[in-house]
Amino acid sequence: MRGAAWVVLVVGLLGPRVALGACAWAYPVGDGPNSPAPLANNHPVGGMNLPEYGSHLGGDYWSGGGCTDFGQTVYAAADGEIVEVHDALGSYLDVVVIRHEDPEVGTVYTMYGHIARDAGIAAGQMVDYRQPIGTIDNVLAYFSPCHLHFEILSEEAFEQGPFCSGCAAAGYHVSPGYDQQAGVTPGADPGGDTWIEVNDAVAGNRWYHTNQFIDARLDATCGSCGDGSCDAGEDYDDCPADCPPCALIPPEGGTLDESGPCFEHGGNPMYWYEESGVGFESTLAWTHATDSAMVDDYGIWTLAFAEAGQYRLEAYVEPGHADTQMAAYQVAHAGSSDAAVVVQGGASGWTLVGEYAFAAGGGQSVRLNDNTGEPYDTMTRIVFDGLRLTRLDPGSGSEGSEGGDTLEGGLDTGPDLDDTAGGGPGGTGGEGSSGALLDTGDDGQALPGAEPLDSTGGCACGLPRGAGSAGRGAVLPWLAVLVIASRRRRRR
Repeated sequence: MRGAAWVVLVVGLLGPRVALGACAWAYPVGDGPNSPAPLANNHPVGGMNLPEYGSHLGGDYWSGGGCTDFGQTVYAAADGEIVEVHDALGSYLDVVVIRHEDPEVGTVYTMYGHIARDAGIAAGQMVDYRQPIGTIDNVLAYFSPCHLHFEILSEEAFEQGPFCSGCAAAGYHVSPGYDQQAGVTPGADPGGDTWIEVNDAVAGNRWYHTNQFIDARLDATCGSCGDGSCDAGEDYDDCPADCPPCALIPPEGGTLDESGPCFEHGGNPMYWYEESGVGFESTLAWTHATDSAMVDDYGIWTLAFAEAGQYRLEAYVEPGHADTQMAAYQVAHAGSSDAAVVVQGGASGWTLVGEYAFAAGGGQSVRLNDNTGEPYDTMTRIVFDGLRLTRLDPGSGSEGSEGGDTLEGGLDTGPDLDDTAGGGPGGTGGEGSSGALLDTGDDGQALPGAEPLDSTGGCACGLPRGAGSAGRGAVLPWLAVLVIASRRRRRR
């Protein structure tokens, strides 16, 4: 798949993003939203401390020389989702990137550099306005003073401007096509937000003036339920009129596909692949597993139930398209979180993940990460496809109905699929796949000596996931060259 077709692929995998409703913004440092301390210096975007680049693409926040501000708390500037976490990224030290949906300009990203990030911070987490994410770290080995490097950048800048991995000690975050001599062009959105755009071939590759952007939003308040906007503090449970679910699972259960609106793909789109003509609903997505301590790519299925109940959860695995032995499905259900390891390699059709009590309403999900523990150079494939939920306890729906006809919005319901055991659309496992579960600790890692539980009962606990062989799916020619040349997964 090439050119414009790749854009279609990415959009199809991502699905609609969650409306995060970042109404109010705050400075990322200081005791109050409008009292940054350390203070911003005099170049929030547009300074000259990187003269060879013509402009400084972020705001530096510090109040004194040396390491005066070491240990100052760094806060999320607005409600959002953490999309990247990088540890020890050269002179940037630790870096956190958060995605926000702003009512004025749409999707923007904030980047926090030269910090020591909090241990609990991870990609895929939702964070709140003014939630601590780390502290200013000691950067004196590279330059002075110790400070927070803070950026607000557009979707295009985030997608096209990866963290530079070969920029010596400086660790610039720039567009790959940025001509150092060409410099930048200033501009403003219709609402008045000012920015600089690097002069490359990427339209809309913008960095916002950080102080001005935040100043314009310090006194902003979110709307009220019924205003037609799903704002911060609102969700499907407390305001269904403004925050409808991507699909509502009926009492008898149903099936969600990765091509539908309830699936969100995250991480670097360069490492996602799609295949058609195979998988549930004739599509599937996959990526390669890694043994990194950090998540690179992941998928999340959002769940909302019409009725509380006990449900069997199964994942669809197309035979011959997955290799991982360690696909860890993380299931958030009824206020609890469990993980279950599924052996995708050798599985066929509907494969048991576990049995769970789900609450009525939203706020529940299934997540699958790529860092299964299997080395990237093994090219292990991990597949993201359909999920099936079958009601087990008596309820208002048809007890034990399996799968069904596709409804608008990617949700299936009704007793329509074959229900043969082992393989095929109706099976609960496949040849070479028992859907075995492993006991795990609170961190999702397998406990020493953990043994598979009987696949028909018990809690659903487990750990990492997988994927693996090379060459399948659509890959741009330049991406293939990159992969061959580096042989390792690169991060933004």
